[in-house]
Amino acid sequence: MKAVILAAGVGSRLHPLTLETPKPLIEVAGKPIIDRVLDSLPDQISEVILVVGHLKEKIKLHLGQEYLGRKIIFVDQGEKKGTFGALLSTQNLLNDKFLVLNGDDLYNREELEKFTREERAFGLQKMMMPNYYAVLTDKAGFVTGFEKNSNGEKFVATGVYLLDPEIFRHKGVLVYGGELGLPQTILAQKEMFPIKAIVTEKWLPINSFEDLERANKLC
Repeated sequence: MKAVILAAGVGSRLHPLTLETPKPLIEVAGKPIIDRVLDSLPDQISEVILVVGHLKEKIKLHLGQEYLGRKIIFVDQGEKKGTFGALLSTQNLLNDKFLVLNGDDLYNREELEKFTREERAFGLQKMMMPNYYAVLTDKAGFVTGFEKNSNGEKFVATGVYLLDPEIFRHKGVLVYGGELGLPQTILAQKEMFPIKAIVTEKWLPINSFEDLERANKLC
C-alpha cells in the first residue's frame, strides 16, 4: 500500500520560522516533523508519495529517495490549490487503496494501522478547536457531513484518510480562496462511496507556536 503525504504548504501561521525552513522540517524534540510522520507509518505502507511545494528542495535534500527502506517519490503540487488539488497531483501514481496524511502533524503508528483495515476511512478526533468544523457521523459510524457553528469539544478531521482511485473520478469541491477541499470532496461522494469514521486520540496538530510547544513537551 502507498501513503500520500501532503507537505506543500507554506506554514504561514508559524512565520517567521517557516520563511527559511519548510514546516515539515521543523524539529519536535530534536527530530523533524516529517521524520516523525514517516516513523509512524504502519508496516502495510511500502512506498511514500510526498507532495511538496514551499522550499521543496530542502525537503528533498533532507529525505533523499528512501527512508527506512521505503521508496520516496516527490511530486510537485504546482498550481493546483488546496488539499484535493495536492492529491490530484499524485493521481497517475495510484491504482489501489492508499493512505493520505499531512506532513506537518504528528500521528500514532497503531492508530494509523487501523485505517489500513477499512475500504474507506476518515480520521476524527475529539478536540477543542474553535475554527474547525465539527464532523458528523451516523449510528453505524459513517461520516455524514459537517457542522459549521459548533462550540466546545467536537469531532474534527485529523487529515488522515484511507481512499481509493475512485476519488479522482469526481470533480473537486471548491472551498475558500478557490481551493479544492479534500474532506469536502470525499463527503460529496458519500452516497456512492460511504466512508467509515476512525476515531483517534493521539493526533497532534501543529498549527501554532502553542501547538509546537505542546508537541515538544509530549514527544
